[in-house]
Amino acid sequence: MVAVINELAERELVERAPDPEDRRRNVITLTPLGRRRLRRLEQILDTAQDELLAPLSAAEREQLTRLLGRIVEHHAYGGPAVGPDGQ
Repeated sequence: MVAVINELAERELVERAPDPEDRRRNVITLTPLGRRRLRRLEQILDTAQDELLAPLSAAEREQLTRLLGRIVEHHAYGGPAVGPDGQ
């Protein structure tokens, strides 16, 4: 995580400051440039998603999102392990 924050700071996308309540921690905030870059990346992502999901209706997109969310939740929160034989 430190390497990522260092790179973002070098690019002037974030600023790092000591946490006033705990000097061992840093508070990371987006710079104005970082906010602009984030907005641009969100636009690019929206365009890519619209192109990828173009064949689906709004209801189908919502259903896909729910189903993918269930898969992520299952694996992120330690759902039951299933072996290659389905057991």
